Amino acid sequence: MSGRYVLRPKALQDLDAQAEYLATKASSAIGHRFLFAAHQTFTLLASEPGIGWLSKLEHPHLSQMRIFRVSGFKRILVLYLPCDGGIEILRVVHSSRNLEAFLSREGFD
Repeated sequence: MSGRYVLRPKALQDLDAQAEYLATKASSAIGHRFLFAAHQTFTLLASEPGIGWLSKLEHPHLSQMRIFRVSGFKRILVLYLPCDGGIEILRVVHSSRNLEAFLSREGFD
């Protein structure tokens, strides 16, 4: 049985921005491939929410947040929370970011 995934608004913005960046800097085919790979990764995570690694952030609301790489795009991370019936995707970010500083500055809603 597979679970469902829900993207928070900022995660959807992240996804669109990353796809646009890849389409502009590489090619539109790479941008489309990224979107397809991201949604495949979301589906996998929704069916197996425990496969991502736990974050080591000390924020009380993020103690259960997990992190996983987008398939085929090893530098792009999915930040998500397991929830009843699947996952909630908080953000989709580049791995070069300092996640704790980023989440403190940008928020996680």
